[in-house]
Amino acid sequence: MARRSQKSRTVRISAAEVPTASRQALARLRAAMESPIDTSEIPEGRPGSARARRAAAGARPPVVPSRIRDAILSELGRQAITRYELWKRARAFCPTLSESAVYEFLRGQRQIGLSYVEALMAAVGVSVHRQESGSRREL
Repeated sequence: MARRSQKSRTVRISAAEVPTASRQALARLRAAMESPIDTSEIPEGRPGSARARRAAAGARPPVVPSRIRDAILSELGRQAITRYELWKRARAFCPTLSESAVYEFLRGQRQIGLSYVEALMAAVGVSVHRQESGSRREL
C-alpha cells in the first residue's frame, strides 16, 4: 500500500521563544569569523559560465565569424523579423529550443547544436548548399 505524504505544518514562534545560544557556540562563531579564510579551493569562475571575458581595456572579445549566423541575421533584417519572433517560429521545428540559446547564438556568445541551427534556418527559410569549386583533385 502506498504511503501518503504528510501535510506540512508551519510552526510559528515568537523571538522570545527562540533559545539563546550557549557561550561555547558564540565563542566558536567568533573564532570562525576572526580566522583566515582559505580560498585556494574556490574556483575563479564557474565552468561554462556565460560571463563575457573582456580585454584589459574593457573591450569585448571579437565574435567568431560564422556564415550561418550571418545568413540568419541578414534574413532577419530582410524579412523584418525580431529575434523573439525567430525563436517562436523555430520552436515549431524544435520544441526544446530555448530563447536564451537563440539570443546568445545570434550575438556570437554561444555555440548551439545542429538541430537548433536547422530549426533557426528553417524558420527564416535559409538553406545550405554545397559550393562547387573549379579545382578538384582526384586521388
